[in-house]
Amino acid sequence: MTAVILTFFAMPLQGVAHASGSGGLAQPFSKGSGMFGVTMGYSQKDLHDAPEAQSRKLFFKGGFGFGGGFDGYAYLGFSDLKYDESSFSGSLGELIGLGMRYGGFLIGEGPARMVIDLQWEYFGSEDGDRKATVDTKHVAAYIVREFGAAGKIGYFYPYAGLRYSDAHYSNDDWRDYDENHNLGFFGGADYFVNPNVFFSGEMHIFDEESISLTAGYRF
Repeated sequence: MTAVILTFFAMPLQGVAHASGSGGLAQPFSKGSGMFGVTMGYSQKDLHDAPEAQSRKLFFKGGFGFGGGFDGYAYLGFSDLKYDESSFSGSLGELIGLGMRYGGFLIGEGPARMVIDLQWEYFGSEDGDRKATVDTKHVAAYIVREFGAAGKIGYFYPYAGLRYSDAHYSNDDWRDYDENHNLGFFGGADYFVNPNVFFSGEMHIFDEESISLTAGYRF
């Protein structure tokens, strides 16, 4: 496991990015159920009148269902930050995120449904005595559908939707940046290898080019 993580962070930052969307299990939880898992991802985002921002992230996430279609989740981990065509190349810093979802909008009689996701994320990265912090908020709406029989091996949940994000990059000793494109599209799928263990993948385009991979456990 240690070798996998080190290999991941040694890979070059090019063309892909970490997704800030679902991060595992797009389908809302029933009351009292939830999940925990680990996510790895890459990020690449265009900034307004500024160099491109790139990040690598590793975080642990937990989610819980409150009932009535409402979920809450939180994640904690690490991220770095690099500005393309700039001397700033930051080290891994602390990452924190919080979110709420509502998934009570059935499409017809189901099993497809629409989910609304609200999320906040913050992380910092340092390069010597220089520091940058990134504060991101988003609202996303997506449709998710179950295929296969719940509780069986091999069933999965593909999903896709739109996201509006607002990312602000605060930099010590030089000017701040904002993202160039706020509206984006994302999609992915959660695949269960048994009734509890799952793997997820997610990609974003337009607001950022991104990909993330998650492994987790649903209880």
